[in-house]
Amino acid sequence: MDANASKPARSSFRLRCVALMAGAAAALLSVYAEAGDVVHVVAKGQVLVQIAKRYRTTVDAIRAANGLRPGQLLKPGQELVIPEKGKEAEAAKKAAAQRAAKDGKKADAKESAAAGKGKKKGDPKPAKPEPLVMKPKRPGFVKIVRGSERLETQLLTKHGRLVPSALTGLGKMMRHGPSGAKTAIDPRLATLLGMVSDHFGGRTIHITSGFRPYSPTQYTKHSNHNLGRAIDFSIEGVPNTMLRDFCRTFRNAGVGYYPNSTFVHLDVRTTKAFWIDYSRPGEAPRYDSPVAQASADESTADVDQAPSSATPTPAGVGKETQPTSPAQGGGSGEPHPPPSQVVDPSTGNSSTQDPTPRNPSKPGQN
Repeated sequence: MDANASKPARSSFRLRCVALMAGAAAALLSVYAEAGDVVHVVAKGQVLVQIAKRYRTTVDAIRAANGLRPGQLLKPGQELVIPEKGKEAEAAKKAAAQRAAKDGKKADAKESAAAGKGKKKGDPKPAKPEPLVMKPKRPGFVKIVRGSERLETQLLTKHGRLVPSALTGLGKMMRHGPSGAKTAIDPRLATLLGMVSDHFGGRTIHITSGFRPYSPTQYTKHSNHNLGRAIDFSIEGVPNTMLRDFCRTFRNAGVGYYPNSTFVHLDVRTTKAFWIDYSRPGEAPRYDSPVAQASADESTADVDQAPSSATPTPAGVGKETQPTSPAQGGGSGEPHPPPSQVVDPSTGNSSTQDPTPRNPSKPGQN
């Protein structure tokens, strides 16, 4: 009885197993149906003709769906997409797009690998822009340009003292443009020019104007330009506001700032002065305050030579408007200065700077 009773139980168990397997197969088929295609894993020794017959499709349809070339051998374990019947062309397009995306990823990976191989461990990184204020490679060595002329000379020693023989070349570069007239350049002005060059890493100095003979039409009756004690200049790549602020650290020097022109004025005198002139080239002076007029050494209309077309316009030259009230720290109101003092050899050129320099103003503020 027990043995006979166990037979129906075993039959029922088999039926349940078959049902589960059928359900699993149905689930797999449903997945394939949702995907629209079937994936066949190639067995050892199989060829396309056999696979095509098995799935009741054509060899060409399988080739198109998988990007196979005629005569291409199959490999065991290779996965082939079997297109749904009636949708072979759609499956071929879809497979081509997937292959293109896959090839693109491979190409990107190869490029990245090639780029990595091209870089050696010791290769230098891309150079960063040089800072505007930096130590010069050759202290005291200046590079000066005026129009098409160029001067490169050792203006200061490594200890910051003036090299007297360099004054001849500097005097030639600072001669009067229209007439060619020259005069001896004040030694302290030459020293200050060398200090400015060193402060900005030996960058090229562009001279706008140097010596100018006295003219009855000049706006200032007495100008240090008439005596070889003044220069209008810019530094290549340096904003004029930054150049202005550094020049203002010198003691016994006059600094003129011309926001609507291309240069900064620097002269040597016995006291300190600073002024702002908002005039444009060729215009009458437009000073920032009444006291500035007493200290001003020139107007832009007095400048005899504008920079050549090859001279880059310094950064910071902009369209600034005249303030409605006098700027703080404007002209000193001093009268025309007496003759300039030479560099004191007992203390060196460092004595030309204030022991406690003023805080440089932000660009555009004075």
